Amino acid sequence: MPSQKTILVCPLDWGLGHATRMVPVIQLLLDKGAKVIIGADHRPLSFLMQRFPDCDFVKLPGFSPVYPKDGSMALTMLKLFPQMQAAARKAHDLLQDIIAEKPVDIVISDNRYELHSENAYCVFITHQLDIATPGITAPARPIIRGIINQYIRKYDELWVPDFEGQPNLSGKLSHIKNIPVSNFHFVGPLSRFSGIEAEEPAEEPEILVMLSGPEPQRTLLEELLIRQIQETGKKTVILQGKPEETPERQTGNIKLIPHLPDEKMAGLIKSAGIIISRPGYSTIMDLAVLGKKALFIPTPGQTEQEYLAERFKKEKIFYSKPQKTFELERAMEKQGHYKGLSVKTNYRTLEKRIETILKQT
Repeated sequence: MPSQKTILVCPLDWGLGHATRMVPVIQLLLDKGAKVIIGADHRPLSFLMQRFPDCDFVKLPGFSPVYPKDGSMALTMLKLFPQMQAAARKAHDLLQDIIAEKPVDIVISDNRYELHSENAYCVFITHQLDIATPGITAPARPIIRGIINQYIRKYDELWVPDFEGQPNLSGKLSHIKNIPVSNFHFVGPLSRFSGIEAEEPAEEPEILVMLSGPEPQRTLLEELLIRQIQETGKKTVILQGKPEETPERQTGNIKLIPHLPDEKMAGLIKSAGIIISRPGYSTIMDLAVLGKKALFIPTPGQTEQEYLAERFKKEKIFYSKPQKTFELERAMEKQGHYKGLSVKTNYRTLEKRIETILKQT
């Protein structure tokens, strides 16, 4: 019998999306008999500890930027680049210690560019092979792409969570001419809701708000939407994206829920009249798998979300509006003219890749 492989799975901790889309990856690894260690921090660590309580966990800190209240996130990231590099070096060194101590056979890193090693087989997961750089940041695009490619080439394998051809979800973010490694695979959309049995809620909300992402923008959007939703009187649930908290509370027509298990969350999404969320890529994958429409409010200055929101708006799939000009009543009228998105996904390619790396390492 082949020996059991030990896999370290490491999602980026900027919001919950990178952690939630690791759910099918971790589940398949467990189904194949691998020992899974999860390396995470902050809310992703809390979420995955609840979702996979029998796995081993290590705290693997990264760099968590504070999103600016105004202005360009791209410019902020450029200013913070020296701090990011310092944090990346620390995490890289910590990874080598973890690999030696456990020991680890395979590292699967979701958007954590620094988590590669010559002492393990390393897989990188991303939907951003090209970073959206609009406006004054456009001249930096070749430099940013060069830095990204330099990091990705340090990995043995690349997985892209999207369809390879048309139609696809990520557009130009993933579908580029020159992919930096030859061993790449489009493994299809990754959603924690694929194949689960949605649990019907006791009451169907007229509005469902799904919050996530870095602070302070997560809280700023929550406060904005609470003010506008209270004026409508519509029965609303706000999922706050805070798995580290537990108590629910009611304020007028709004119920605030820190976190829900996947089955209950899927039931709320499927039953909701109107959904409001950030157009984070993991959220888009979840909505597409469940076949639901949504109103999108991109995180100000986050160019990836702004690109995805604009792309789907042009294609009449999801309606979106910038946070600073968002008016709920007007947005609810508009979203009825958008068709939404529904995809059928299976994990045959992902399962094949997992079987292959477990055999060859």
